[in-house]
Amino acid sequence: MRGLLISAGSIAILLPAWLPNKPGAPLERGTVELMQSGLLAAATAVMIGALAHAGQNRPVCRVIAFLLAAAVVGELEDFISGILKWRFPEAWAIGILIFAALVTALRHRRVMLEFFAKMGHHAGAGFIAAALLILYVFNRVISTQQFWRVSLGDDFSPLVPKICKSYLELLACYLIFVGVLGLAITVARREEKD
Repeated sequence: MRGLLISAGSIAILLPAWLPNKPGAPLERGTVELMQSGLLAAATAVMIGALAHAGQNRPVCRVIAFLLAAAVVGELEDFISGILKWRFPEAWAIGILIFAALVTALRHRRVMLEFFAKMGHHAGAGFIAAALLILYVFNRVISTQQFWRVSLGDDFSPLVPKICKSYLELLACYLIFVGVLGLAITVARREEKD
């Protein structure tokens, strides 16, 4: 079942590529950006929903939910300020959410350390780690124009790095969603067993 979910989601993230071609629309502010925000918002909702069943791991769920909410704010900023032309204090909102996550983590150090010591044995942690590698390592290479100039030669287009970056970010958001779903289910099951 998990393999089917992962395969279906990996195919579904290509949905914006099947939409009618609109070359004038910037990709980062279009369908792909909203899908990224939607996946991160869904992951945040899953983690908030797990709070009721998390028992002693409630602080862990809160920290993860705060960090995911900060990611949602970062993804929505382009849409709010770029398309709606509203001034949005993205840095302040993200800063407050990260500060709340840090305060919660520091207040519940023992629970946080116990959870993260065991988290490496869970497949959800692997999905989240893969997503972070895509975002902060792999995407740094793939999204550069130099990489694509060398790879494509005369067929190079400046849109290729932007498209690759957007779709890799969308894949990372999907992996985060699947990983958070797995962690939330694990937290709830462990609490029911206790």
